[in-house]
Amino acid sequence: MPPRIPNLRSPVSIQSPPSTLLLTACRAFSTTTPLAGKSSKLKLTKLLAKAPPYPYPIKPTFKQSWFGLYAAKHIQFGNNIPEEKYIITRRRWLPNIKHKKLWSFGLGEWVKCKLATNVLRTIDKVGGLDNYLLSEKPARLKELGPWGWELRHRLQCSKAIQRRYQEERVAMGLITREEMWIQNDQMGISRGAHEVERDYKKQPRKAATRVREFAERWKRSARVKKVLFGEPWRARAYVKKMTKSEWKMKLAAETKRRERAEAVMARQKAANKWRKEMIKEEKRRMEEIKMQRLTRLATKRAELAGEEDIGVESGDLKADQPLDQDQSSGTVPQDGNKPTQL
Repeated sequence: MPPRIPNLRSPVSIQSPPSTLLLTACRAFSTTTPLAGKSSKLKLTKLLAKAPPYPYPIKPTFKQSWFGLYAAKHIQFGNNIPEEKYIITRRRWLPNIKHKKLWSFGLGEWVKCKLATNVLRTIDKVGGLDNYLLSEKPARLKELGPWGWELRHRLQCSKAIQRRYQEERVAMGLITREEMWIQNDQMGISRGAHEVERDYKKQPRKAATRVREFAERWKRSARVKKVLFGEPWRARAYVKKMTKSEWKMKLAAETKRRERAEAVMARQKAANKWRKEMIKEEKRRMEEIKMQRLTRLATKRAELAGEEDIGVESGDLKADQPLDQDQSSGTVPQDGNKPTQL
């Protein structure tokens, strides 16, 4: 029998507290209580501890919007009012939330996120998750929420985005390119290619070795009918218009598909027509055979009927003639002459 857990409220237990060994032995025979889940406020505190202070107030209601890109979408409440019976019941409206994996070029990984459909449409419009998160508009920063704010901070700290910021500083004239190289080495974001950029510029560039942007790489992949590895799942929306060659290829493919479909339909139509003609020909032949049989049967019946009529007429003539003595006696002369009456 397992040892009993001592009652800590009893005066005996208060005077003599149980030993650690006894409590350990008792815990082995007791049922473990389920672990309490993390509260939303604790998760939010840990999330915001990784990023700078969030500059906007956080609403305490609808806590699931703290951990996704909800674009300030909120749960709404109202009433159901039917037309027939005026019985009011409470109801709620939830925003249209999707679970998606979006590719981030800065982080170099797929980001699992919960986001509203209008946020997904905005991401396609601005050209990717990185451009959506790195926008400097106050309204965009306000609709990011705590989770989007932390993801934005993590994206800004990535090497790819830091290199982009350095290039922008060089373009604005804040630093020189040599200073940028030194700072990149100090920050640990150097790519290793900028040191030999001068020699690289002197070398003649070829079409095979030229660096291509994403839109150009996507067009080339569409031309060779191959999907690039690691591209975003909605990559086609990142290219605004199709090229003339792509339209020609699409039109040619559609024309071939239509011609194949028309050829198949023509073959099926010809086969159906030939089958119908064969069925008609078979019916006509069966009708001719049936008419021939009926004609022969009618001819036979007419011949039999004519023979019977001839036999009846000859029997009537013999009955009208007077009988001779030989005929009455039933004797017939042997010479074949007509018998004479005695």
